[in-house]
Amino acid sequence: MPFVHITTWPAKDESEITGMQEDITLAVHKYTGAPLDKISVVITEIEPSRWADAGVPGNHKEFPEKSRRKSYEE
Repeated sequence: MPFVHITTWPAKDESEITGMQEDITLAVHKYTGAPLDKISVVITEIEPSRWADAGVPGNHKEFPEKSRRKSYEE
């Protein structure tokens, strides 16, 4: 019984979530052969302020650039 847990920022609308669930279910079914009714997909949405890449919170105005840094000197 495959169980897939995705953590992401909040979706803009519900269709994004349902589309993701359908696509992930299809991929798991395609590559594992698991029956559709045995595949579970859970999506947890986290506010950008509670997510950080390279130590930079997702709600920081320069997140796209600063979250790619390789050192604190950048």
